[in-house]
Amino acid sequence: MTYTYDLNTNGVLIIRCDATEQSLIRQVQETAKCGRDAEFDALESLLCNSDLEWIDPSETGDLTDAPILGIRDENGAVLARWGYMDYQVRSFLDDLIQDGKAVFVS
Repeated sequence: MTYTYDLNTNGVLIIRCDATEQSLIRQVQETAKCGRDAEFDALESLLCNSDLEWIDPSETGDLTDAPILGIRDENGAVLARWGYMDYQVRSFLDDLIQDGKAVFVS
């Protein structure tokens, strides 16, 4: 899995996956007990090997249940964050499976 991001105010984070990863994500989604577990499990290898991490919305004053990924500085302060704002109608895992990419917005 790969990602690119734009740190501008209206920037986006794009996560991309290949066909093999799409198949693995489908398996994770089918076996997870709930959607949020599947999202955490599917991105585990990406987050372990990058500067991205899950951000709790309450840390940044966001009033949402959207999944949020971000980057922190060396002191733990959030430098940038992106949320998957279509979370109420579908999971970003659906986008990864169908299109090979998911777009999170700043």
